[in-house]
Amino acid sequence: MVTIRQGVMKDCKDLLEVYQGTRWFHKVRDGGYTTLEQVKEEHRGVAFERWGWLVAEKQGKVIGEIVFRYEKNPTGRVGIIRNLDIDVRNQKTTIGTKLTRAAEDVLRKKKAVRVIATTPPAAYNYWMKVNYFARGSILNISLSSSKIPMKKSAKVKMVNLKDVSKLPKSMRFSHIAYPGSLAELAARVIDNETTGKLLEFYSDSRLMGVGVVVREDAKTAFFVTDVTKLGLDFADVIISRTTSASSRWKVKKVRSIIPKDQLGIFTSFAKWTSEMSTDIPVTRLL
Repeated sequence: MVTIRQGVMKDCKDLLEVYQGTRWFHKVRDGGYTTLEQVKEEHRGVAFERWGWLVAEKQGKVIGEIVFRYEKNPTGRVGIIRNLDIDVRNQKTTIGTKLTRAAEDVLRKKKAVRVIATTPPAAYNYWMKVNYFARGSILNISLSSSKIPMKKSAKVKMVNLKDVSKLPKSMRFSHIAYPGSLAELAARVIDNETTGKLLEFYSDSRLMGVGVVVREDAKTAFFVTDVTKLGLDFADVIISRTTSASSRWKVKKVRSIIPKDQLGIFTSFAKWTSEMSTDIPVTRLL
């Protein structure tokens, strides 16, 4: 019999074995998941504290997990499934479905109106079987740092957030950004997993938008920006100021991942290079 319950830290011992089968392509440069501590790191800090965590236990052993949360966007509250990992020996069972439905029950109680997951092509058939269907596409975009246009407005003031210990309320939503991407990147900065900046943009006391930019490597910065409804007309300023904040690192280019239907906002003021991501956004109404 399989029991679905709240995950606890001691479950990471069993999840190490699960990850070694499902995440062999992760942490390649580090030799994959080889230690318990690596798995525990996945379940700590600001990056994890706002996520729901359920595990599937069979005969006293954890054989799968699902991690999820919700955030606000123009359609209401949207649930986001961060990851679903099932032991390879149990992937043809109903365990994945049980975990998915259990997460949906929690999100429904949180008044989420739909749930989004991001899947590689190899796992798309699973999501179709549990009534999740492809909706939209994801683009990888990039721009040479020397071609970032300097957009400014006297109406918009930028605030550089420092010494932040919790995820700011201003970064718990998605409007033009891919759902979950803003909070996830901000949490990595707060948890000191990467070097970066958290930015807020105001007109008087009204929030117009937010941005996060991190130093990905010696040549590249990665960023996510979003705007409120009031800030849509200043999206170019917010994107420009966020990407320009990477200049101190002397990177050669900036890049991001965005919903395809938001590309026009970025190309309205700069010639971004774009490429379709192989990952597929899937969604289900609750």
